[in-house]
Amino acid sequence: MRINFLIMLLAAMCTTACNTLKNMDSTLNNKQLLAVDTAAALGHRYIVMKPKAGTEVLTQSGTAPDVNDGSLLLSVAAAFTGDDLTTVCGDHVVAGTLHKGYADVTTTGHMLIVDGKVKILPSDIIHQSIKSATAHRGYLFQQCYIVENGVAHVDRIPQAIIDRRPHIIFRAAVLMADGSFAVVQGADEQYPEEFVAGIVQLGARDALYLDMGTWAYGWYRTMAGGTTTELAKRYDNTRFQSNWLIIRAKK
Repeated sequence: MRINFLIMLLAAMCTTACNTLKNMDSTLNNKQLLAVDTAAALGHRYIVMKPKAGTEVLTQSGTAPDVNDGSLLLSVAAAFTGDDLTTVCGDHVVAGTLHKGYADVTTTGHMLIVDGKVKILPSDIIHQSIKSATAHRGYLFQQCYIVENGVAHVDRIPQAIIDRRPHIIFRAAVLMADGSFAVVQGADEQYPEEFVAGIVQLGARDALYLDMGTWAYGWYRTMAGGTTTELAKRYDNTRFQSNWLIIRAKK
């Protein structure tokens, strides 16, 4: 009888523990971790995607983020990819490991992520930032610094993109005036000067351009394990994307 009682007790404890884990997973999957809103500025609409508590901003290189990984909430192309369709524009750091990229005059700024804190900084301190990222298992990529201290710098976008007509949809990694981080994408086609002026109007303090055009494919989900929404259609160049900015639910 005593043995049977112990077996029954252990079975009950196991059931309780399993149910607790299931409830934890359910809570995570039903909690909004990425806020997605639409805002208007200067006659255009913008999709504003902001990570909430319980998330982290990272980068990834080489292998594309797995859309079937339910912990991933957002994936967009970050740095430019070179003419060889494999090399990332600018030296970059992933989880503390430095990867060499090709140099380009368009990389006027960079994003540094250390200890969960996102910074957008000018290229004149890139070597200092690389040291910080490698020393603290951080992340870094380089891009065009299109908003600096609240001032628009559309001239920092490559001339080939500025001259492109008709206009296209644009996307940027943004630090707002209140310190919050967001990925902002135009909801409709714009000229580059319109997009940059618009995100300043929305409160951008600093912003980096994100690779777009035929490299624009990206996606998001608002909850861990939720369904994904595509931010742009797939183009032939999608398969050549080489560097990504991602938002992930903390594990």
